[in-house]
Amino acid sequence: MTPTTNLTRRAVLALLPIALATLVGCGGEAGPKTYSVSGTVTLDGTPISDGQITFRTAKDGRRFTGPIKDGKYEVKAETGDMTVEIVASRVVPGKFDKSNPGVDEPLSEMYIPKKYNSDTKLTAKIDGSASLPPFELKSK
Repeated sequence: MTPTTNLTRRAVLALLPIALATLVGCGGEAGPKTYSVSGTVTLDGTPISDGQITFRTAKDGRRFTGPIKDGKYEVKAETGDMTVEIVASRVVPGKFDKSNPGVDEPLSEMYIPKKYNSDTKLTAKIDGSASLPPFELKSK
């Protein structure tokens, strides 16, 4: 056996446990079981056209987030008591951000009230069923 072959063999043997651990995984646990949860979100009776919903576990703050499209969402989340945050923005017609000279970027605004996101009081209990009651938000 040449020195180069011996060195290559040692390198392969040294890396073999790492490769096996990667293929098999450590501990065999895949994490908490998640369920597909869906529902609707409206503001003053109108579906949120484009936004985001986040479910945050009450016990440790873990987040499960998904898009809202045409008032509907679907998120994979674990079971338990959750706080719910909903955000959405829209372009303000006729207003532009002029901070970059020569470029008029349309100005957007967050229009969902803080009581549904940064100061949320919304809650949900995810129990493994596929749908939740609608979130019917009010602007006032």
